Amino acid sequence: AERLCIIMIKTLQKAGNKVTLVTTDKTNWPLIEKKYGLTCKLDRELFLIPNIFETASLTSRVAITLSSFLAESFLLKLKEKHDLLINTSGEVINLMEDIAYINAVPMRIAFDYPESLPIENSWWRCCSRIYNLFLKAVDKLNSNSLLLTNSKFNDTVIRKCFGRHALVIYPPVDVEKFKQSFTNKKRNNLVITVSRLRPGKNLEYILKVARVVRDSKFLIVGPSYKASEITIREINRSAEKLGVRNRIQMLTNQPLPVLLRMLSEAKVLLHTQTYEAFGMSIVEAMAAGCVPVVPRNGGPWFDILDQKQGEYGYSYGSVKEAAEVIKMLMDDEGMREEVSARASRRATAFDISVFERKILNVVNEVC
Repeated sequence: AERLCIIMIKTLQKAGNKVTLVTTDKTNWPLIEKKYGLTCKLDRELFLIPNIFETASLTSRVAITLSSFLAESFLLKLKEKHDLLINTSGEVINLMEDIAYINAVPMRIAFDYPESLPIENSWWRCCSRIYNLFLKAVDKLNSNSLLLTNSKFNDTVIRKCFGRHALVIYPPVDVEKFKQSFTNKKRNNLVITVSRLRPGKNLEYILKVARVVRDSKFLIVGPSYKASEITIREINRSAEKLGVRNRIQMLTNQPLPVLLRMLSEAKVLLHTQTYEAFGMSIVEAMAAGCVPVVPRNGGPWFDILDQKQGEYGYSYGSVKEAAEVIKMLMDDEGMREEVSARASRRATAFDISVFERKILNVVNEVC
């Protein structure tokens, strides 16, 4: 979401527009640059609060974020005058936006897709329903926003829940940057997972797969927050219990060059989140030469792999199936190299240049 927002801003500025960034809390630009290698010179920046206080409680953090975002949306609409309001938060709040880019299953309809919730329980489903009822009342004030989304899969979700069609514009991936990691050198029997360390990502799948695939090491790379401590402890505890602790490694809050080096050494990217709307990290890994192994649902399967098993990567429906696919790739180097080359070529379909062209067409049409 951060990368999408920044590249959206840069695209609009490149076309001669002045852009104001409005956020709930103040952006940590040094951290953004370290994590993503992206910088952005803004014409103006507004935020409601200096920072969201650190808490391990997921419920309180989400409640603060959503309530602050809603308050800010009303203030923005009432007080600020712009030619165009673009919402990239992932939610659909018709009072606010002229254009909404929906980059995940929206929180307001997550009760129909419990796998997309950060924690699958009745409390979160109840919160999602209440949130949706509130926003339905807001929707009646204005329902003319143009909906964009990041995958055909997410468009089906939006049509089912809102009865509205969303124009699919795939998110921007810096394919060339990751293609630099595509080398012909011998790769290790390494399976990499790129993910935020939080509940709802199904990271326990990695440990279960590792218990079956005994001749490979597994690496988890991703950002870590205070709330990630619980997830990290659970992964370590489960890895010890399953007897795979010596083959599981976690690298948190690493700069981009470290990720690029890890992708150049790995053979397989194992994605574990079900009902993922798209999955930019999957395309990045493909560009770098990793063969993706993804759940057989969501945008990674429907959009990125185009539902073609073995063409650009593989899908799985169970831990056993994922393990069998990975063992096959580790054992057959010739086939792995062929799929890897096709995957890297496929990644170019999601390059930044494609996103820029389509976004500017939409903005010009709306204006």
